[in-house]
Amino acid sequence: MKRKPIRETKPHKPVPLDSLVAASAQALGLTLDPSWQAGVKFNLQLILRHAALVDEFPLPDDAEPAAVFHA
Repeated sequence: MKRKPIRETKPHKPVPLDSLVAASAQALGLTLDPSWQAGVKFNLQLILRHAALVDEFPLPDDAEPAAVFHA
């Protein structure tokens, strides 16, 4: 059986995180203390970095999720 070629990933564009943090807080109706802005931005950057690692991991097109077993 011949495998399909794995798709190549493109580099992600940087996201203006300060604007994203402010807009997300506003959309959720949260009051964001300005002293928390740096911490929220740091954690968002960390989450996005981890997501990029997962996204870059090549999987063949015929890959399927693992079965879930309950005890």
